[in-house]
Amino acid sequence: MKNVNTRSLAMTGAFSALVVVLGITKLGLIPLGPTASITILHIPVILIAILCGLPEAAVVGLAFGLLSLIQAAMSPSGVLDPFFVNPLISVLPRVLLGVIAWALWKGLTAVKCPKALAAGITGFVATVCHTVMVIGCLYIFGSGVKDAMGGAGYFAVMGMLLPQACMEAAASTIVCGAVSALIYVAKNRKSKLSQEED
Repeated sequence: MKNVNTRSLAMTGAFSALVVVLGITKLGLIPLGPTASITILHIPVILIAILCGLPEAAVVGLAFGLLSLIQAAMSPSGVLDPFFVNPLISVLPRVLLGVIAWALWKGLTAVKCPKALAAGITGFVATVCHTVMVIGCLYIFGSGVKDAMGGAGYFAVMGMLLPQACMEAAASTIVCGAVSALIYVAKNRKSKLSQEED
């Protein structure tokens, strides 16, 4: 039990640190052109949900949200950044991302879905949910967002973000599926080595 708790704490700290490093260094943003980029900052939240569980996913999601809030407060760079000072916009969707990713993973593995496939599906669906939740929270809790977006409503903005959201979901699918497959291979090798030693 002690080893499990130590592992969970170490994983939570490592993934939280990864989110912070990716966010501060901008390595978590992949530029697609002069005005567009996709983010991979949400992927550590999904991965920790798959690898550890709900409490760890919520903590890493919290770290992601707090990073967004702090960056929005200290160095806003976009027209929507000031709205992310509100924790209901910056923090809430990121914590819920961890909850959704964990629930998806548990549900898919409960019906005996192959783990690499389950991880890929979890990455895709959780990423789409993340985009929907962040934009939704902007419009629900952000007074003046519609004006800041030139009068565009929620569905219009979602339509504009669709290509970017699809690329983020594809990246999450590939990374989560690949990590899950690699862990499965590593565990099998370890198991075989243990049997050979016996």
